[in-house]
Amino acid sequence: MNIRKILDYSLADIISYAYVLTQKRLSGFWGTLIFRVKALVFGVEIQRGAKCYGPIHIMRAPRSIISIGNNVTIVSSSMRCTASSIYAPAKLRTWSPTSKIIIEDNVGLNGTSIAARSKTIRIGQGTQIAPNVVIMDSDYHALWPPENRTMNPAFERDDNVIIGSNVWIGSSCIILKGIIVGDNSIIAAGSVVTRDVPPNVLAGGVPAKFIRELP
Repeated sequence: MNIRKILDYSLADIISYAYVLTQKRLSGFWGTLIFRVKALVFGVEIQRGAKCYGPIHIMRAPRSIISIGNNVTIVSSSMRCTASSIYAPAKLRTWSPTSKIIIEDNVGLNGTSIAARSKTIRIGQGTQIAPNVVIMDSDYHALWPPENRTMNPAFERDDNVIIGSNVWIGSSCIILKGIIVGDNSIIAAGSVVTRDVPPNVLAGGVPAKFIRELP
């Protein structure tokens, strides 16, 4: 940036820019450091190059697996998030010894909630997840009859969630149990995914449906 361009900005613009830049860097430094300490304490497998902005909620059940690949970015700070406010910090939670959360290399999460009760939730390499997405492998209660919901955990209904490589999941989507999302596909913002999505397609809606193939 040359001097003439700098002079085009007001003092308030310069202060505002410097403040935002400083906050981003501090958020990344402290967020990453605290996340690595939490990972060590809770037994989370984490590879090189992870970056975290803001607080990350981690709860790992004994003997369960939370595995994070290389160069994964997790954003829990609205200041760091480009597209939207983040409603709640990113959350990684396993509930039982059989549950697994596996996040492969180069994945980006933004205020994402991932909860695995008894099955596996896997996110393929290069997948990017926009703000405020929820992914879960369970209903957490029996659906029917109503009077049985609080008494019956219905573990037998849990199912794996497999999200392929290079998938884009738009803001505020919900990915339910038993779903496979194929490689390279896009899930439109605000969708509720209740059935499998093939590779290389655009899907969206409530419930999410095929819209068109991607070139």
